[in-house]
Amino acid sequence: MTPLLIVLRRGSAPVAVPVMIALGVFAGTRGIGWSTDWGWASGQLQQHGVLLVPLTAAIAAWDASRDRRTTSSLLTRTYPRPSLPWRLVNCVGALLAGLAGWTTTFAVMAAGVQGFPYWSVVLLGPLCVIAAALVGAAAGCHLPRYLAAPVVAVVVWSGLAFGSSSTDPLTARLSAVNRQCCEAAAQPVQVTVVGQWLWIAALAVAAVAVLALPKVVHGAPLLVLAVAVGVVGVSLIRSTSGQLTEPRQATAEACGTRDGVTVCMWPEHAAGVDVWLGAVTRYRSLFADLGPAPELYLEWGLRPGSEAERVGPPRPGVTETDLVMSLAQGLVPQPPSCAVVEGGSRPYPAAEANVLLTAWLTHRVRPDVPATALVPPTEAARFTRLTSSGVEQQRSWYAALVLAHGDCATPPPALP
Repeated sequence: MTPLLIVLRRGSAPVAVPVMIALGVFAGTRGIGWSTDWGWASGQLQQHGVLLVPLTAAIAAWDASRDRRTTSSLLTRTYPRPSLPWRLVNCVGALLAGLAGWTTTFAVMAAGVQGFPYWSVVLLGPLCVIAAALVGAAAGCHLPRYLAAPVVAVVVWSGLAFGSSSTDPLTARLSAVNRQCCEAAAQPVQVTVVGQWLWIAALAVAAVAVLALPKVVHGAPLLVLAVAVGVVGVSLIRSTSGQLTEPRQATAEACGTRDGVTVCMWPEHAAGVDVWLGAVTRYRSLFADLGPAPELYLEWGLRPGSEAERVGPPRPGVTETDLVMSLAQGLVPQPPSCAVVEGGSRPYPAAEANVLLTAWLTHRVRPDVPATALVPPTEAARFTRLTSSGVEQQRSWYAALVLAHGDCATPPPALP
């Protein structure tokens, strides 16, 4: 029996592989509501599968420390062959488990996702798994034998979780969890991604250098190589100031026209054109008395500078009524400049009627919803009074409220 088969049989692989596959299924399904296209899913694949990487490191550390736990380390020291190949073989089981989990996550997410993935970003995932297996093996060979696995798991998870959420662009990019990548209107900055590849590769080489110890003659060249590659990677990331995405130039559009209204979206979201046309047609029929509606609707990122109404891809589970409601929210007036503050707006008189206004717009779209579900109990009587008035009176109230939103002094109009 070959040493590889011996390692796989007596190591963690028989248990770890099926467990990691199950975790891969969980990671791939818990974000099903956002996986509409591969541009977005390319980054979310890493975020939702981030738990697989520290687990891979922990499995590798546990397998690598097995010889010291079973007091068989003397046998490996007296073995006539170099110890580095044996230590690398020892982490194959963890590597197979990690790659099995990642592949499962990828396969589950790929079902029904439109477009094509950014492979340079997606394949950072398996590269991180390889690096994690080597880092875990290095930890298992040198850290306390029973603490190596939990310690390396916590360290790797902390680096990925907290590093990716850092406000410092360089720190966020070094974590290699590109959760901000990529909407249809944006594409990854390849220089930054290449820097991430080199950084992760440097960590993997550094781990191999640690595995080569105490043979300094073998480990020193690898450590020098790791430092050189890491410096180049960090320099590339710094050269772009850690910028992950840049605007994408549209080479094609998916458009549709109905009743004088045109909707255009990115080609990978072409299925959403008819959905938005139906929602816009219904919106125009419900709110035609409140003023002219736009005739051109563009997805974010198309035709920069155009003053068309902007829409996004319909998410799974979103109904036509939900889209109509999102369009109706545009009828709520924006705060005047005198009320705008950092992060929002301060209270002003006309804003006191926004609760009634939002409920009134919702009532037009969904007249079956009771008043108690649209407004607080204290506003129920006023809302009923508003909806019970004549159509022309409601229209006049809305027009007066829009005018009141023009400054910070005019009170909201009286109810009809």
